[in-house]
Amino acid sequence: MNIITAILPALVILLFILNIFYNGNTVQSCLFFILCMLPFMDLKITKEAWGGFKMFDALCFYCLVFLLKDFTTINLKHRNNFYLLLFMALGIVVLLGGLLSEFPGKAYLNLVKIFPIFIFGRFLLTECFRDNLFHIKAIKALKISYLISLAFLAVQVVIGLKFTFYSELSPNTIDPVFHIVRYPGVFYDSQGHGQYLAMGSFLFLYPEPGRSRRNMYLNYLVFALAIIAINLAGSRSAFGGFVIGAVISFFIAAGRYRIMGAIALVAAGILFTTISIHSGVFDRAKNISDDLQFRQGLWTEAYQIADKHPWLGIGSGNYQNYVIRHNQNQYLEIESGQRIYFDQPENGYLKIMVELGFTGFGIFILFMLVPLVKGFKAAIVYNETKVAFLLASLVCWLVAFNTVYSIYDYRIFIVVVSMVVLIITYPENEYDEEDLADEPAYQLNETYEI
Repeated sequence: MNIITAILPALVILLFILNIFYNGNTVQSCLFFILCMLPFMDLKITKEAWGGFKMFDALCFYCLVFLLKDFTTINLKHRNNFYLLLFMALGIVVLLGGLLSEFPGKAYLNLVKIFPIFIFGRFLLTECFRDNLFHIKAIKALKISYLISLAFLAVQVVIGLKFTFYSELSPNTIDPVFHIVRYPGVFYDSQGHGQYLAMGSFLFLYPEPGRSRRNMYLNYLVFALAIIAINLAGSRSAFGGFVIGAVISFFIAAGRYRIMGAIALVAAGILFTTISIHSGVFDRAKNISDDLQFRQGLWTEAYQIADKHPWLGIGSGNYQNYVIRHNQNQYLEIESGQRIYFDQPENGYLKIMVELGFTGFGIFILFMLVPLVKGFKAAIVYNETKVAFLLASLVCWLVAFNTVYSIYDYRIFIVVVSMVVLIITYPENEYDEEDLADEPAYQLNETYEI
């Protein structure tokens, strides 16, 4: 796949140029392209020595330059500048943390690399506020990218792990104890793949207006297949997050959505039992106590590091460099005898706490807490039950993030930011089927009815 990997970034850029040519150089066309082509957004376009920039970086910086007016527009009505202030505060923490770090170079590079996700998030936020129909279009685009990922996984199951974007995969794709293959799909490792599958599955339960009964059942079928895909990824944390997300959506969603969700779960159970897949989630539960004991040791050491650098942390992206110098027992020895030092403490929250200090960690919590409060308020107080499926997706990731830092991969980070934005903008995006029919881009035809 090395040749294909080298050609893919050029093909994606070509498709982006064609998209601009045919659909116009607008915020919506760029956002829709990024969301539809999500599986390819983490492809590298420069070597690590040149910063290791990726496809998503290039597209976002393009949008910033050529759509600057849309980016700088401030809408006082919607008061969405709270997130701008949070981002500015986070940037200051990263900058100051880098100045005080033992390894400032990587921290400064990470400061540059947090801009693309902010650019994307701000464009998506302002566009959802500006056009109440773009909310549903963003969900459709995410579903298209999810189907691409499932198709890739299906081919990988048939051909094997050699069908991948990467020259080498994470060691966790093969479980040495149970000799289980944990399929990474379009991802580098299986844990990130599992999180992505779990988050995206709830989008197929989201009740889109004007959807025909046939397409509704197809969506539920994809949801059922997604459960099997999560098992193929072999990620227990992702499966645990999925279960909690399913419980949330079941109790918040309206009665008819509960019934259809239950039907989808039953269909998934039948498919799972019939095919009898044994690929990791349940088989690997046998050694869960050993894994927990090992991770608790890492978590304790990580918290001790954070306690030594409480305000600004050790610098963004510096966890691996720090443990190589100060905590050399944090490594994994592979079959060749090579030591691979951990670049995270097997806990996303602790990694942020260590690298950005308690100050940066507090800012991160605010980024997540505000949409959760707003989403649950919309669902419970204002009876906007459809938002439950967006909340389920975000909560699913928040649960799984407790065992692995996954937002190093843009594809997961984009979905997380998309869920945050869609929840924040949801109560203000009331649309009816007449509005939907009047918009050409939203005609409910075979192209967009996913």
